Amino acid sequence: MSRAMLRPFVVLRDLLLTVPLVVVLLPIWWLPWRWSSAVGRLYACIAAACWPSARRVGLINLHRAYGPAIDGRRARALIWRSFGSLGGSLADGLQFSRRHRRGEPGWEKLFELEDPVLAAELVTRRGPVIFVTAHLGSWEVLLQMLSLAVSARAGAIVRRVDNPFLNALVRHVRLRDPGQWIEKRGALMDALGRLRGGEHVALLLDENGGRRGIFVDFFGRPASTSRAAALLALETGATVVAGVAIRRPGPVPFFVRLARMEVPPPGDETERVRQLTQQITTQLETWIRAQPDQWRWIHWRWRTRPDGTEERYGASDLRAAAGEAASHEAIVSEEPS
Repeated sequence: MSRAMLRPFVVLRDLLLTVPLVVVLLPIWWLPWRWSSAVGRLYACIAAACWPSARRVGLINLHRAYGPAIDGRRARALIWRSFGSLGGSLADGLQFSRRHRRGEPGWEKLFELEDPVLAAELVTRRGPVIFVTAHLGSWEVLLQMLSLAVSARAGAIVRRVDNPFLNALVRHVRLRDPGQWIEKRGALMDALGRLRGGEHVALLLDENGGRRGIFVDFFGRPASTSRAAALLALETGATVVAGVAIRRPGPVPFFVRLARMEVPPPGDETERVRQLTQQITTQLETWIRAQPDQWRWIHWRWRTRPDGTEERYGASDLRAAAGEAASHEAIVSEEPS
């Protein structure tokens, strides 16, 4: 059957997948924020129970990131908290969008700034800024707050959802202005033009960069990471600022942490890209270490290896990772004090 003949069936499939998902998400959208967060966490726990492969990926990542510093019991508990955090992040993003996407009053009272001076400079700066964040805390809220703070002078690099109905929904919820959306595929040229025009550009930089990425140290292991932020910064001279929004209890639910990156001195361009990417990654790792239960451990972060092979994240890999940590711990415990 030709692709044209299959098209109506694909559209129907996408629509049938979208409708129940919207129904499931409606309580998170309409309920009071606190209840919405509880529902989001409940959904995440259900997902964790039904998604053993994701739990396995998270356990492998934790054992390889922390080695003997984390045992199996603690790792499993942390994975469940990480899932809950993802559900909370979903609720936060939807709730913020419903209440404040157009800049409705009150959003400024939802966060505390770790560095108010740097935040003020980020908002008032006329030159371009590359804002880098991670899947830590409530990143969707952070990007929406950034959009409101700098008005129309910002765009975000976002991956298109393959389902067109879901993609339209995500576009509507995520950003208040469709023009702020920068498609991830072919994003460099679009982002470059915006930066040269004085706009800010935001992107996430804690995912596997694949074979086109550059390897930098992340939790003591080489991790393929996108070159995008470094390439754009070195080409345009834009300031690079990393930031995260950590969730916390109390009347001010988000703690926004920011850090300015230092541009490497002139020299070999490949090495400058590596240095700047490493600097960003190290800063993100510092924040993840401070709040590990709020990071997305279930991502295949170390999938691409320096030798060109790929991590399979299978059951044997989990046994190897857990065994490595246990063996190291046993060796250390036998050393004379």
